[in-house]
Amino acid sequence: MEALARLDAKMMKVVDILITILMFSLVAMVFFQVVNRFLLHIPAAWTEEMARYNFVWASLYGSIKALKMKCHLSVDILVETRKSEKTKNIINLIASVFVIIFTVILTTTGYGYMMANMGVGCEFGPFPLAIIYSAVPITGFMMFIISIGQMFEQVKILRGGC
Repeated sequence: MEALARLDAKMMKVVDILITILMFSLVAMVFFQVVNRFLLHIPAAWTEEMARYNFVWASLYGSIKALKMKCHLSVDILVETRKSEKTKNIINLIASVFVIIFTVILTTTGYGYMMANMGVGCEFGPFPLAIIYSAVPITGFMMFIISIGQMFEQVKILRGGC
């Protein structure tokens, strides 16, 4: 459990850095594209495609952050309307199990899709699309690790060891 918490903390540091880099580069690319297109009248096609991929990556890594902060999409009414803390914790545990199932499906499906695109090249560069699609299994696996930790926390609370 302690090792999982350390891994989780290190992962979140990496995720924070990645989100910052991705958002900064997204803004820089879109700014560069606007300046080139409207002021210089020289469109740079690669910036549009790269900005699109950057946006997807930032969204995926942002979902890791949201999951960790428990700000992800959930049905709060199921938890908030319950009177008993034990019932709330059981619902949260069930939600964690569903998230774990989803992340396993996301990771395995994303990995298969990434491997299927290993030989396909990008329009704007000489590297394979698999590099771009690798964000799906990577973020899925990171969300899996976080969900396992949250599930263990819920079990610990239900056993009475806050």
